[in-house]
Amino acid sequence: MPQFDQEFIEKVRTAVDIVEIIGQDVKLTQRGRNFVGLCPFHDEKTPSFTVSPSNQLYYCFGCGSGGNVYTYLVNSRNMTFPEAVAALAQHAGVELPKLPPQQSERRQKIQQIYELNRLAAVYYYRMLRSKEGQEARSYLVQRGINQELAKQFYLGYAPDSWDGLVSYLKENTELPLELAKEAGLVISGKNGYYDRFRDRVIFPICNLNKRFVGFGARTIGPGEPKYLNTPETLVFHKGRNLYGLNWSKDSIKQKNYVVLVEGYTDYISLYAKGVTNTAASLGTAFTEHHARLISRLTNNVVIAYDSDKAGVMATQRGLQILVDAGLSVKVAVVPEGSDPDAFARSQEPHRVVEWVERADPYLKYLIDQIAARHEIDSAEGKVNAAKEIINILRQVESIIEQAEYSKYAAELLNMDQAVFAAELNRAAGRAGSREKPGRRGTDSHIAPKNRYTIKDLHGASASTAETASPEQVQAVETSVMRILLANPGFIDEMLALGLGAGSFTNPDYKHLFTLLLTDAWDKQGEAIADRLLGQAEPPGSWRDYLRLFQENVWSRSLAAMEEKLVLMENHRESDVLLQFCQLLRQYAKLRKEIFPARSR
Repeated sequence: MPQFDQEFIEKVRTAVDIVEIIGQDVKLTQRGRNFVGLCPFHDEKTPSFTVSPSNQLYYCFGCGSGGNVYTYLVNSRNMTFPEAVAALAQHAGVELPKLPPQQSERRQKIQQIYELNRLAAVYYYRMLRSKEGQEARSYLVQRGINQELAKQFYLGYAPDSWDGLVSYLKENTELPLELAKEAGLVISGKNGYYDRFRDRVIFPICNLNKRFVGFGARTIGPGEPKYLNTPETLVFHKGRNLYGLNWSKDSIKQKNYVVLVEGYTDYISLYAKGVTNTAASLGTAFTEHHARLISRLTNNVVIAYDSDKAGVMATQRGLQILVDAGLSVKVAVVPEGSDPDAFARSQEPHRVVEWVERADPYLKYLIDQIAARHEIDSAEGKVNAAKEIINILRQVESIIEQAEYSKYAAELLNMDQAVFAAELNRAAGRAGSREKPGRRGTDSHIAPKNRYTIKDLHGASASTAETASPEQVQAVETSVMRILLANPGFIDEMLALGLGAGSFTNPDYKHLFTLLLTDAWDKQGEAIADRLLGQAEPPGSWRDYLRLFQENVWSRSLAAMEEKLVLMENHRESDVLLQFCQLLRQYAKLRKEIFPARSR
């Protein structure tokens, strides 16, 4: 949870030089007033990455990435916003604000759990390479994981002992075993503490900053469950972590796509064959948090799950979440009866890379899956398949995509293209008539008297000077706050954009935002939160709502400046004229920032 107010964030930003910070990663050459270099966010041979010392901003004319020093650290070093602020404060010698006792204790406990996880990782690593780890090493070799790969991914072994790790922790740290229990490493019983993982191969799980947050453990014998993971802790959340991103993040950014698999061995086998831009969903259901984590690195995803029924279902669930998050998705279909691990181990590296690169666009994959489930040689099967496909295509916003995949589906089903397209248009038309602006029914995301879709919430387009109505402003703020309650980590993004409690017009939301920011709570906040959580989740994406919220803030800022300018323009006093000129410059600068941002 962020703990820095806007004043401190600005103090730190002005205390550092963006040229110096970026210069640690990029070789910069001065050209006039600015500095240029090769962009760290995409491959290029001619420098198009520009850093402005006067504005303390960077921008790449090649890929469009840009922002301030915080944006750079978040995007280049995969830090969270609070981590970026803390790192720059330390660099500039600015003392961090003192935390309330409760937050300070929590932060200390988190650091201690990281240390216990590190010690456990060392213990497991050594055990795999000991005499006790012989059987585990043989198991890994059978799975195509040699000594070099085991070392690269810091694989380990939890021996068949009740207190091996317990004894190791007692000998190597003064931290209490009760904390090791909170870290999910040990379990307490009638006779004291004992190891959670026993006789299992250990796959350490790290966050993007390469700190050990948890462990995946696979039995090497016939016992159940086959896989056992660290339970939820202060630092490990299964639905928020992806295995391997700490090793793959640079490759993902370089290739601008990620290959998403289900398990640890899937990941290692693909990585070993040259598909280094991979991540695994820890064998759990893919979540919106996973999608947001991926979006920090790329907007393009290739799903490569198992070919069995469970794998197909997981693929379809993941597809929906990724598409809803605004990501471009393809599917690499594994041969029937296989999985990415077995397939990769059975193929030469170039074959595995080709398989990934030939991944199907998600709409083609869905259409093929539907056709495979029906007997499309029969009239009934063909009609049922067509209905399912049309139900998917009618939800696609792009008319071009609709037309192309309508043509593909008609050919696959051996149907007349004109008939298929006509039925699709008819279905899309019926759906549109049921979804008139302000009357979404069950898709409503705010109180019944104020129902808006994402499209309804747009005030003006980038080319107009109109502003959103008060109802639209309130609807956007309600949606933003509703999403923040479910995903408080998004506050980091708002702070990075200079948005805070004062950006809300609704006093209840100002109060609630402040509580979320400070990790505090009161009865008023509980009442507001209860009211919001009683409403359905907004149907649109967080990015859309955040953009609309920011545009509303911009519009209010411009309007306030315009009012002041009107009041001052007829004054001739020197001090007023000076203020007028300063305000006019601010106004022009803000418009310059707003409209290019809107056009992007």
